[in-house]
Amino acid sequence: MADHDKEWPEGEAPAFLPASDDEVIEVEGETGEEADASPKKRKKRLVPLLSTLGIIALLVAAYGGVAAYFAGRTPANATIAGVDIGGMTAADAQKKLEADTTNLVTEAVPVTVAGTDLSGEVDPVAAGVELDYDTMIDRLTGFTLNPALLWDRMTGGGAEDVLLTYDEEQLRAQLIDLNESIHVAPENASISFAGSTIETTDEVEGTGIDIDAAQDTIGQGWVSAPRPIEVPAIPVDPEITNEDIEQVRSTQAEPLVSGPVEVTVGETTARLTEADLAAAASFEPADGTLKLNLDTDQLVEAVRSQVSDLLVEPKDARIELDGHNGPVVIESVDGKSIDEEQLGEKIDAAAFASGEARTVAAELTIAKPELTTEKAHELGVKEVVASIETPLTANRIRTQNLITGTQLVNGTLVMPGEEFSLLTALGPITAERGFVSSGVVVEGFATTALGGGLSQLSTNTFNLGYRSGMEDIQHKPHSRYFSRYPRGVESTLWSPDLDMRWKNTTPYAALVETWVADGQVKARLWSTKYYDVDLRVSEPYNVKQPSVKTNTSPDCVPHNAGGPGFSVDVHRIVSHDGKTVYDNSYTWTYQPSDAERCG
Repeated sequence: MADHDKEWPEGEAPAFLPASDDEVIEVEGETGEEADASPKKRKKRLVPLLSTLGIIALLVAAYGGVAAYFAGRTPANATIAGVDIGGMTAADAQKKLEADTTNLVTEAVPVTVAGTDLSGEVDPVAAGVELDYDTMIDRLTGFTLNPALLWDRMTGGGAEDVLLTYDEEQLRAQLIDLNESIHVAPENASISFAGSTIETTDEVEGTGIDIDAAQDTIGQGWVSAPRPIEVPAIPVDPEITNEDIEQVRSTQAEPLVSGPVEVTVGETTARLTEADLAAAASFEPADGTLKLNLDTDQLVEAVRSQVSDLLVEPKDARIELDGHNGPVVIESVDGKSIDEEQLGEKIDAAAFASGEARTVAAELTIAKPELTTEKAHELGVKEVVASIETPLTANRIRTQNLITGTQLVNGTLVMPGEEFSLLTALGPITAERGFVSSGVVVEGFATTALGGGLSQLSTNTFNLGYRSGMEDIQHKPHSRYFSRYPRGVESTLWSPDLDMRWKNTTPYAALVETWVADGQVKARLWSTKYYDVDLRVSEPYNVKQPSVKTNTSPDCVPHNAGGPGFSVDVHRIVSHDGKTVYDNSYTWTYQPSDAERCG
């Protein structure tokens, strides 16, 4: 039995059932309308509703079908970046697009600057340019219910936007570099003097790339913009403008040459003309503007030249050798001078003033020498602190070099803290200065060279420093031992590579005395005794007898074997007031003096 045939207790029938076939039940809560209707009436109302829903369903299905139909294939007229990909599957379209646009993101992009002949290029690879192929193809072929996109596909489509990414900072860096290389630099306005006449040139504006605008233009046109891509220009102002020039002209240049500056020195007047002042002037950029610099040292020198008869240069005291009687102090002499710093300040102020302010006075002052007589005596050059004599050989040419060398070195004053360099004291070893060729030992073989024999002077002056306690800076003993030298405590010399140097570490000056006399090379060091020196040299050991060697040099001179080779230890302790200052030790090995055969 159907539910509507069921009998319900009075008053309990469900609200959705009619009480009888022709009775309409009103439902509580409705607002004046039928709360329900009879089944027939309900059926009449449902039919149009169902019909409408069906039509909508059919339309939706049809719309989805259209969407599905146009998915998976590009519109007939679709292009991207000028590449025709119409009517293709997604895969074919992407393949063709990649093949035809790869060059657009790998090849340099030419760039020109609008309104100029400036040009260059930017590198898309360096800027990280990448085309978004997946998104561009999906936008044309992917399933969509968007009516605008469907309509575009149905009507055949057209040129599509290019989707790409790039590194903005890298592009900007390239544009900055490009601008640096191709921009037209501005020219500063300038000012100068021709004699005392002021001359100026106008500023010239430069041209460069508008970096911000260029970045936008290229960023939007990596692929689509025609080549070359034109970017906007921007004017570049000079650092020094016409306004700056006018300012320095009116406030500095014109006042400077408005008249001479006169300097009175006692009864004499020196005159700095307008041309003198202009010649000492220069214009330099400073803090974004221009300033006039005045070389007051040059102007002070111009004053000095005009009053030179009033000025006397001071003379330093000198410590010189009186023959071989020892050192004497030649007294210093005071001079007369101008306080140059003070005069420079006065001239600088007067040069930009007017009227009487353009005349200044300079006072003569006593000019003290740097080394006065008193200071010279305080240097303590008064006693012999070291001496040595070494015998000459029978070679007169060699002796001539030693005579020349000792004369050049004699009288060298080494101040406290200074170094004695034998090569410096000798100066250039040339024939013009009196040196001749004599025997030397090079790489164990005897030969000749200009200045041969000067190693004996090196040995003597080394001993002066070493035995008086000076700091040993550089020395090298001979490769062979020569009996005329102290064993182990000697030094060779080879210009310009091998010097002999020691440093005066005492508070007193040291005066070197060298000369040749009585068959000896003699040397003394004058100063004040400061150090106690304990010098010890060992007996020879590891003795090696000479052999015979062949010398292929064209200068070879054959000779018989000489003395043996050996090693020797040298130990020096230098002390002052009982405290050790230096504790030096070294070992030197002499090679045997082999017999030499020429081959």
